[in-house]
Amino acid sequence: MELSSHQFFSFFDPSVADELRKGVTITRVPAKTIIFEEGEQSDCLYLVLSGKVELCKRAGEETYLTIAFAGKNDFFGELGVLDGSARSTRAVAVEESTVARVDRKPVLEVLRHTTGKTVIDVFNRTIQHLRLIDERYVTAVVRKEKLTLLGEMAGTIIHDLRNPCHGVSMASVLIQRLHSDAKTDRCCQIIQSQVNRMITMVEELLEFSRGTYQLKRQTTSLAELLEKFSFLNCDYLQQHNIELALQPVDVSINVDGNKLLRVLQNLVYNAADALEANHGRVTISARVVDNDVEICVRDNGPGIPDNIKHQLFEPFVTSRKRGGTGLGLAIAKSIVEAHGGRIWCESNPGKGAAFYLRLPAA
Repeated sequence: MELSSHQFFSFFDPSVADELRKGVTITRVPAKTIIFEEGEQSDCLYLVLSGKVELCKRAGEETYLTIAFAGKNDFFGELGVLDGSARSTRAVAVEESTVARVDRKPVLEVLRHTTGKTVIDVFNRTIQHLRLIDERYVTAVVRKEKLTLLGEMAGTIIHDLRNPCHGVSMASVLIQRLHSDAKTDRCCQIIQSQVNRMITMVEELLEFSRGTYQLKRQTTSLAELLEKFSFLNCDYLQQHNIELALQPVDVSINVDGNKLLRVLQNLVYNAADALEANHGRVTISARVVDNDVEICVRDNGPGIPDNIKHQLFEPFVTSRKRGGTGLGLAIAKSIVEAHGGRIWCESNPGKGAAFYLRLPAA
């Protein structure tokens, strides 16, 4: 957007706005660039002309809580400019952004000599911004506490679960050796795979709560991985009257196969919940896009409710009427991003939902 069109200048008379614009410096900021650090001197405020900036507060030695985002036509950093305090947050460009720097001194000079209405308008906007930040900060702190408790619980469960799961797995191996028919062999394979998956799921909860993943990458055929997914989940899908259609491409991907299976499971199980008792269809397709592989999980259900679309991948957000932790999509997103990929959703009410995963090809 043009500098003259930014909402910040609407607070001032045209002649005053023109004077302020003369001292503005416009900068293009690459993605992931730190614009300022928490605790730095507040010597200017910034106007966002394009892109998106994240404002986050230190929550630990190397961790930050996201407090707010500033997008096109927003401005940030004004609080320290007004009261002279140090920066209360870190500002990082989420994507390539264009920002305009307005120095503190001319802003204060204008406010000292301008009408009361202008000052009130500026302070009202600042107060509204502070109220929004307070709400988001409290939400972020509560979420962090929940994740901490989740991690402690997952650690305890893993400790208590390993021995009985190991016993079940060994028993299935023994049965497999005693009975060599194909049906028993298949059932024992399912038991062993599902026991391993139970342990892996709890370990992933623990990793998710800590914000780190240990990936065991290997080059894997996508078609074979999807066939494995179908094998492991066929009984569940039959019980829920869900038809699964696979449309893979002949391509290899360098991923942690078990974790990608977990992502697909979360997406397909969410679709099954949305379809409820109705006969439903879930299609998993794939295509090559440039140097990436794009996987699509599409259902013919009711679609994503509008009230949760904007926070679909945040922890503890769910549209289920009962049950559900609201962690499935958040875990899926964190696993995909740990692989250097991204995930997004496209949905219209009554027309189903489609989740897309974009992962680097091998």
